[in-house]
Amino acid sequence: MLDKIIYYSFGLLFFLTPLIWTPLNFELFEFNKMLFVYFLTTLIIGSWILKSINQKNIILNKTPLDIPLLLFLSANILSTIFSIDPHTSIWGYYSRQNGGLLSIISYSLLYWALVSNISRDQIFRLLKLGLVSGFIISLWGIFEHFGVSPSCVILRGEFNASCWVQDVAARVFATLGQPNWLAGYLAMLIFPALYFFMTAATKKISITYFISLIAMYLAFTFTYSRGATLGLLAGLGVFATLLLFKRSRRILPILGLFLVINLLFGSAFTRFNLSNLFPKSSQPSLTFQQTAATTQLETGGTESGQIRLIVWQGALDIFKNYPIFGSGVETFAYSYYQFRPAVHNLVSEWDFLYNKAHNEYLNYLSTTGIVGFGSYSIIIITFIIVILKKLRTNPLLLPAILASYISYLISNFFGFSVVITALFFFLFPAMACVATDCVQPFKLPRLITSIIYRRKIYTKAIQLFILLSTFYLLVSIIRLWIADTRFSKGMSAEDSGNVGRAYNFLSDAISLRPSEPFYRSELGFVAAASSLTLRGSDATASGQLKDTALSETEKALTTSPKNVSFWRTAVRTYFELSSIDPSFLQKTQDSLDQAIKLAPTDPKLLYNKAVILGQNEKPEASIKILQEAIRLKPNYREAYLALSLFYFDEGQKLEAVESMRKVLEIVPGDSEALEHLNDWGEQGIATGSGKP
Repeated sequence: MLDKIIYYSFGLLFFLTPLIWTPLNFELFEFNKMLFVYFLTTLIIGSWILKSINQKNIILNKTPLDIPLLLFLSANILSTIFSIDPHTSIWGYYSRQNGGLLSIISYSLLYWALVSNISRDQIFRLLKLGLVSGFIISLWGIFEHFGVSPSCVILRGEFNASCWVQDVAARVFATLGQPNWLAGYLAMLIFPALYFFMTAATKKISITYFISLIAMYLAFTFTYSRGATLGLLAGLGVFATLLLFKRSRRILPILGLFLVINLLFGSAFTRFNLSNLFPKSSQPSLTFQQTAATTQLETGGTESGQIRLIVWQGALDIFKNYPIFGSGVETFAYSYYQFRPAVHNLVSEWDFLYNKAHNEYLNYLSTTGIVGFGSYSIIIITFIIVILKKLRTNPLLLPAILASYISYLISNFFGFSVVITALFFFLFPAMACVATDCVQPFKLPRLITSIIYRRKIYTKAIQLFILLSTFYLLVSIIRLWIADTRFSKGMSAEDSGNVGRAYNFLSDAISLRPSEPFYRSELGFVAAASSLTLRGSDATASGQLKDTALSETEKALTTSPKNVSFWRTAVRTYFELSSIDPSFLQKTQDSLDQAIKLAPTDPKLLYNKAVILGQNEKPEASIKILQEAIRLKPNYREAYLALSLFYFDEGQKLEAVESMRKVLEIVPGDSEALEHLNDWGEQGIATGSGKP
């Protein structure tokens, strides 16, 4: 029974993890996948322990990757201990969750569980389940490209792609949530599919895998992901080389069809494609809100490679300041803003939040230091050496797994792991070890086992404890998921202006997950807005809500004092409360100063400070701060506009006109700038104007 639970749980990991997503959560894709992995990990580990107790033997196999994995775990634990934000380091950045210490522990446990409980025959079945899932997702992406998203069909019964904000027809993402993530996932699956195609026992089976390969590559092409394309090409090169071209003739038809697909539909590196001869489908409309976890490197006007170079420079600066253990596991979103290059303000995505370095290696280097990066490198090097040593034991499967690994390593030079690719990173080596019999049983000393099994009551007590612990953890994971759904509803209500409804949902989220500061930060602002709303009708309730706003904001800031986003929310909260009590303007300024300290190159923070100082009748200070904001971002339209109005208010008319003309240089024909210039002209530049 326990063996079946373990095996079927692994089957669900391979089959369902990439498929899972829901519109009920704050982040539709990664969050759900990560909690699903946590759920199955708990089930697998609990069953594994109970199985060991029943058999009166510790079921654990040794592999060549054990020490590297333990070193990697130790490095991440140390990085978490010395982290600038331990909460985020443990759980991962909200809302993805993937990449935190708990996820790394989960992936590592799954590695040891697989090598200790899954047989060689079962490995091939798991891989096939993964390919079935990949085929379904590929069809999903293909339909998206041609204007029909299965997501929209399922959710709305609409045969179009109108349920997405993104132009999903231009770059598909299926159930992965982002084109680069889908591409990285498919690039890793193509090689196991090639293996099964080349080893198919019958023509019928061979045709099945042939069709799967074409579907996967077609969907891969429709992502137009450059990093993943480079990874796939590198993997194909490794695969062909390791086969020594002896059996590579069998893949020539596949490679030929890949080329035909690129001629028809283009590629990440070519603009020419024959599909331009055919009429295009209509573009999708805006419906769903873009989630916080959606990468911003592939949107907007600035070329993504240019942005990456800037972000990479920031990552290197983080490493220089936190060389040993990094800034902390998954803390890039906070540490990057401390060292964010000013040139970042000149790109179109200057105001987006970057919570990853968009280079897996620089991300580890900056967040876990040389210790974390070194141990991560040891895992990779050790596995490659093991594969090369064992090639003769399985001259087709091992090249396929290694090629998948290489594609992952190359694509992650331009991106980062997501749940399913991280799962493959840990489990593909485990499968390779089982397939090549490089596992050895590990036995605890007889003294320890004799103590555990000395009396039957001890065994029963341990079994009961494991059962209850497993059940408790499973329920806790479900609570985490429900809490996120409440949070999502709260944020939607807040966006629609229904602060009362938002307050109730956010309170529910906190009751389910009291330790999450993200919930408390948002509840603080919503409570402040509600307090302001009730100020005239219910003074008692307004006062209670004000106290809640202060309490929740302080709790969030105490838990994550380096989180720039929380300080920004605190500014909004205190500014809202200043309408009730003007003394909160000082707390607003203090919070802004702290945010600026954490993100010294962010011109928007300076702009906000200048506006607040101007409202406090301090125009001279506002002018100086706006000049600094413009120095950081020379094309900052809003800063020039505000500066012009402050100049005009201070009687510096020529400077006001000059700054307003700068607005027109940045945005030719800007209606607001033209209106002010016309007004000033009519007044003979004699009277003042309003503040921004």
